[in-house]
Amino acid sequence: MQDKSFLQAIEDLQDRISSNFQDAVGHMLVHRTTVVKATLDIKDEKMRAVVTDMLITGQIIALLALMRELRMLDEAQYDEFTKYLLHSLIPNPFNK
Repeated sequence: MQDKSFLQAIEDLQDRISSNFQDAVGHMLVHRTTVVKATLDIKDEKMRAVVTDMLITGQIIALLALMRELRMLDEAQYDEFTKYLLHSLIPNPFNK
């Protein structure tokens, strides 16, 4: 068995988390689960807000990917939209 470096282990973990997140978003879309319903059991309001933002953004990106596959968007449009959405997840101290 080959030992992994710490960086490789972190990258593998990030890949697994990303894959699980994408699976969860896909499941929500297929089963028409709302984000409100999916986050109902999260008691901490700040945590629920973070998860809500991530899930909604993930769903929109998944829908944009579908639109790209259907040739409703080209690659440049898809990249522009996803960049904007991912940037919107970064906290802005001026929005407080």
